[in-house]
Amino acid sequence: MMRKMMHSLQIKLVLSFVALIIVITGGTFLLTLGQTRTALLEATRENLTQIIGMVSTQITPADINVMSGFKAGDETSDSYLSMLKKLRNMRALSPNITNLYVMRLVDEKITFVVDDVEDDPAAIGQVYEEPEAKLFDAVNGPAVSNNLYTDEWGTFLSGYAPLKDTAGNTALIIGADMEAAKVAERLDFIGNTIYIIMGLAILLAAVIIGIFSVTIIRDIKKLNKTADEISKGNTNVSVNVNRKDEIGELAESFGRMVTSLKIMMAEDEK
Repeated sequence: MMRKMMHSLQIKLVLSFVALIIVITGGTFLLTLGQTRTALLEATRENLTQIIGMVSTQITPADINVMSGFKAGDETSDSYLSMLKKLRNMRALSPNITNLYVMRLVDEKITFVVDDVEDDPAAIGQVYEEPEAKLFDAVNGPAVSNNLYTDEWGTFLSGYAPLKDTAGNTALIIGADMEAAKVAERLDFIGNTIYIIMGLAILLAAVIIGIFSVTIIRDIKKLNKTADEISKGNTNVSVNVNRKDEIGELAESFGRMVTSLKIMMAEDEK
């Protein structure tokens, strides 16, 4: 039974069309997913640029002056705790941001000034061992990671902006981190959506093709039954297939053949 089903024209038609649809939609999916992920990553980068730009405007010259004077051991001072609270309040306004921190750049060396992370924050003066290249671009203006990067604290997409003193010089740099999981969550959402759409499209196409193939197979079976009756010598059969396609033409040929056989048999009986 299973072997007979596998040789069924209907099964072959459905499987062939579904395979074709999978190839086409699969290629489209990969192309669309790649382009969509790129566009979504770019949108996330732009969003991060806006956030870090907005945050930097909330840091006043007086704040910059205070933070510039921080030295190792000041983590418990009132001024440090006040700046820490301000950073955490600003971070709370952007749920996608996991960390805000202020750094000092001296002779190509990055050191932390204030780090608002609750668990194991960087100490004042702690050296940022392997900062990404984009951080140094923030001396001249807001800069955002080109892609996810990994450092000693994890994998992030980060934005940076300069904090300028009253003379217009970059005194400090503020950074904002967006965890890889949050970025991946955004990127995976569109991928999963496309998967669902592709699956529904294949299912719908399979149903349509199945319905279409049923009508074809039904008429072919009628022709096959007619041919079987003729092979048994029964010419009192009719071909009840009304189509305007090639199967309809074949049915008309069967009808003419039956008529010709009847004429030939009638002549033989004379």
